Amino acid sequence: MEGSDHDESSLIARAKFLRKVKVNDQRLVRFLLEMIDYGEAETIALALEKDLDLVVLDDKDARKAARGFGLRVTGTLGILLIAKRRGLIENIKPHIETLRKNGFRISDEIVERILKEAGEI
Repeated sequence: MEGSDHDESSLIARAKFLRKVKVNDQRLVRFLLEMIDYGEAETIALALEKDLDLVVLDDKDARKAARGFGLRVTGTLGILLIAKRRGLIENIKPHIETLRKNGFRISDEIVERILKEAGEI
C-alpha cells in the first residue's frame, strides 16, 4: 500500500479518532484512476457514497475532479487555517515550514495568501 513505508503510517494506524472504511463503488474508483492517484480516487468516491460535500485534497487534478462531482474542496493549508481560527494552533507559518521541509510542495503565492488570510503577514 502506498505510504505504508512512512514513519507516520504506524501512528495513523493507531490513531483512535480515525477508522478505515471500504469504498463500495470500485467502478468509480477505476474511472477516476485514469486522471488521479488511488488515494484521491477513493477519497472522492467515498465522499459521494457517504453524501459528504467537503473533501481534503491537495493535488490539483484531484481537486478539479472533486469539484466536477459537486464536492467542496479544502487542502492541508485550509485545515491549518481552520485550526488557527478555532484556536487549536497559534500560528500557521511554522507548520507550513515543517510541511515544506518534509517534501510538501506549495507555491510561495499560495503560502503568502494563506498567511495573509491568517493575519500572519
